[in-house]
Amino acid sequence: MEEKIDTAEKQVLVDIVKMVQKRGMKGTMGDWKEFLSIHDKKFGAGLSDPAKRSHEVLATFLKSFSKDDLKFFDNIMRRHSNQLLFEKLKDKSHDTPEQRLVQKTLQHPLYPLDYAFAELEM
Repeated sequence: MEEKIDTAEKQVLVDIVKMVQKRGMKGTMGDWKEFLSIHDKKFGAGLSDPAKRSHEVLATFLKSFSKDDLKFFDNIMRRHSNQLLFEKLKDKSHDTPEQRLVQKTLQHPLYPLDYAFAELEM
């Protein structure tokens, strides 16, 4: 899990640290502000915005949590990467939402049964 934290994008780590702050979670080095006051002598807890911290500081903080917490973080990281992948795929699609809806409707197995009209003989 430590390798995943080390290779994760900074924004993912920032999001996890913000979530940890909201939940009041603590690692072996305390909560986020306690960690900063111990780990960073220069700025301490005065600059507590995770987005303004380095990848290394964020990763060190997250690695200080228990195995159960790390499993939870792993799930969040997986979900985050799935969301990013979805966004990339969505951006590649040049269809409008309406066009995608029409395509899905036409491909639905019940569409021909419900909306096909009998041929008229004249």
